[in-house]
Amino acid sequence: MNDWKVIPTIVLATVLIFGAGVVTGGILVDYVKQARPRMAAKHPTPAPPPANPFPTNNSPLAPLRSPQILSKDLLPELDGELKLTKEQHEAIQKIIGDNQNLMRKVVQDARLEIREALTPAQRQQFDELIKRPLHKPTLGTNAPLSAAPTAPTNAP
Repeated sequence: MNDWKVIPTIVLATVLIFGAGVVTGGILVDYVKQARPRMAAKHPTPAPPPANPFPTNNSPLAPLRSPQILSKDLLPELDGELKLTKEQHEAIQKIIGDNQNLMRKVVQDARLEIREALTPAQRQQFDELIKRPLHKPTLGTNAPLSAAPTAPTNAP
């Protein structure tokens, strides 16, 4: 076969394969979008969090869940929304850091108390459970289901 006939054939094959992938991807996305309402009916959504965990008379902040209050993303959000001064920024950064350390200590103390209530065999299994990363199921994604369901933990 001549060289001038091979190159267009390769280009055409590549374009056809790429096009088939695009079409297949579009069909799958449409299928997932249509399947999502059925999945939501099987897995009811949990009740919304309480109105405000720290109610005040004139709180301008939206309600925050406890882990969100001390997240690393809170300070930049506060900085952008409230236009904090340098002193305020540093003070809030210290508050968040101190409380994150306090939360780590509370979690560690709770783990130690739990271990004390377990048998030696259960302690070994508990230690293995704590080492596993926390996997939250995600609906509507291509994420594979885990082979063995794990008990949820509050591990950091």
